[in-house]
Amino acid sequence: MPLGTLHTVEGIVRHEPRRFILAVHGGGEWELEPDRHVVRHVDCSVVIEGVRTGFNRLEVVRIKREGEEWPPEQSWTAWFNRWRKR
Repeated sequence: MPLGTLHTVEGIVRHEPRRFILAVHGGGEWELEPDRHVVRHVDCSVVIEGVRTGFNRLEVVRIKREGEEWPPEQSWTAWFNRWRKR
């Protein structure tokens, strides 16, 4: 698997000293890049879409709890235009 590839992985987020780990269902683990969205999913079963940034490192693109729907895409252009008009 080359670096920069997109992966969809299911597992449980674990917090270890100074890092977050995704324990994959069926075995194996990914070390997650620090992200504020990961913190609220500790000890939960999740689905993560992420980009491979190292041997076993994954940068989270989006995350959801298992069984939930993906959150709707945000339009940053609309947000920026509202902010700019103030």
